[in-house]
Amino acid sequence: MDNYYTNPIVFIMTMIVSFFQFILIMRLLFEINRVNFYNPICQFVVKFTNPIINPFRLLPLNIGRIDLFIIIIIVLVTALKIYIPYSFSSFDFSLNTLIVFSFGKFIQDVLNIYWFLIIISAIGSWFHVFNDHPLFIVIDELCVPLYNVVRNYLPPLSGLDFSPIIILIMLKLTEMIIIPPIFNLAQNL
Repeated sequence: MDNYYTNPIVFIMTMIVSFFQFILIMRLLFEINRVNFYNPICQFVVKFTNPIINPFRLLPLNIGRIDLFIIIIIVLVTALKIYIPYSFSSFDFSLNTLIVFSFGKFIQDVLNIYWFLIIISAIGSWFHVFNDHPLFIVIDELCVPLYNVVRNYLPPLSGLDFSPIIILIMLKLTEMIIIPPIFNLAQNL
């Protein structure tokens, strides 16, 4: 097919798969952080992902609060997201490379989601009007456990909380240290 027709199709397919991946990652983060189920956003995410996740829950495969089946599904969806643009071209790569690269991309996406959640949380804290909105409540429930870890070592000074800045720096350092070796491993397979 001609690129003129395939580019919009690839874009739409990639956006749909990316949205589904984002919802699955949010479900994983909600379970790890034990976000309040009665929040409407949490209910939407759970109802949207239950038809896909529940059939795999026949065998419990958990490590603490981390559901490994969700991670496997997210890595497979990420692999599909990576594969879609290349499916219309003659580019070829092995399944092992795709899976390892997808795992690295999954970790990178989780770190990026947390990056934006912390920025939204910090900006939202300036406007107390929106603090009762379900979206900001979910964001706070996802970010406050990270804030508390930093606040144990560096409490707010004179009303200024530096924990979001420190967490943003730690997220970027984590991305710089962890992601490149995974991508290099994928290239060497």
